[in-house]
Formats: sequence, structure tokens, C-alpha cells
Amino acid sequence: MRLSGIAFDAFGTLFDLGVLRRRAQDAVGDRGADLQDAFIARLVPSTWHATAAGKYRPFPELAVLALRAAAREVELDLTEAQASGIAAGLSSLPPYPDADDALAKLEAYELAVLSNGTREGIESLVAAAGLSHRFAHLLVADEVRRFKPAPEVYAQAPAAFGAPADSVLLVSGNEWDVAGAKLAGLRAAWISHGRPATGFLGVEADVTAERLSDLPDAVRRLESS
Repeated sequence: MRLSGIAFDAFGTLFDLGVLRRRAQDAVGDRGADLQDAFIARLVPSTWHATAAGKYRPFPELAVLALRAAAREVELDLTEAQASGIAAGLSSLPPYPDADDALAKLEAYELAVLSNGTREGIESLVAAAGLSHRFAHLLVADEVRRFKPAPEVYAQAPAAFGAPADSVLLVSGNEWDVAGAKLAGLRAAWISHGRPATGFLGVEADVTAERLSDLPDAVRRLESS
């Protein structure tokens, strides 16, 4: 089956979260790694809790709250400026080195970003990376006031492409995101970065690529299967 469009997660898929560790170390010194680990461990669950409780808050606000909680967990005192500065780094992450080349090889497809971020944040992130011209759509959780893996977030992709859900591929470096997309009726590709698959919620990706540079071949395998 020919794919109608491909939607990419942003954080940890197109854009490298590793730089946040260095920014945290710049802000608080040697404890920056501990702070970053605690922050990332809290960030995604905070979006799940906000959706489950029906108390949506924009992603940047949740990021600051998660960072403050992480600082308390590792017993660090953060100023408001430090917390806001580190969290704001989510809007200026570098793309993975192979991102642009992979996107260029997929230019025959209609492409989108599908992210938990805000429109302003994702527009800034994509523009700073010089990738704006690669995407026909920037789709964000803010539009539906729910976060992934809520099906309403994923439904934006087939609606934007004007195509059936099962002809749309979601590409993500997060297994929980892959599971959410599959449960919403989309196809899914997992960028493993060398990690073993765990089958989150018992759901497997349609295809796996170790890195973005392997994705075009994975897409061809999917369409020929």
C-alpha cells in the first residue's frame, strides 16, 4: 500500500535531546546530568497526567513545572531564570545530523511534524534547523488541547493529508508514541537509535530503522510488504 503521508515526532526523533544535558551542566555545574535525567523522566509522564486529568497546559508550561520538580528531586535550587532557560532549550534543539538528508530522500511524500509542542515552539525549532521547507504541515497538541498518546492528536495527520489513517506513517524515536499511533489506526516506524524493542503496551512498530538515515529504506520495505 502506497503511503499518503509521513508524520514525524519532533523531540528525540528529528531533534536531539542530548544537548539539554550540556545546557543543564552549563546552568548548574556537575549536577546538570542528574537534573537532566530527572527532568526527562518527569516530562513525558506530566503530559500523560495532564491529559488524563483533563487539565491541559501548554507544553512549555509543563516543561518548567517538570524541571522544578526534577530540581527538588535531586535537591538543587533553581532560580526562575535558570528553570525557564533550561526548559526553553526544547525550542532550540539541534536536528540529528542525518535528519535533512533523510527528509530529502522522502520528498516524494507529503511530510508533517506531529508534536506535543506548541505551534510557536515547533515553528521556531524547525526554522532554526533549516527544515521548514521539508514539511507541508506542522501539527501540534495545542490544536486539540490533549497530548499524545491521545488519539485526537494523531487524528490531525490523516486529516491534514486528506487520507485514511492506515495510509499515514508516524515516525518516532519513542516506543510509547509508536504504540499511540498504532492504536489510533496509523502505521508506525520506530527509530531505535540502537535500543532493543520492548513492545510498549504489546504494540510493535510496522518497521524499525536504527537511525533516520535508514528510514527511506524502511519505508520502501513497508510499502512492498
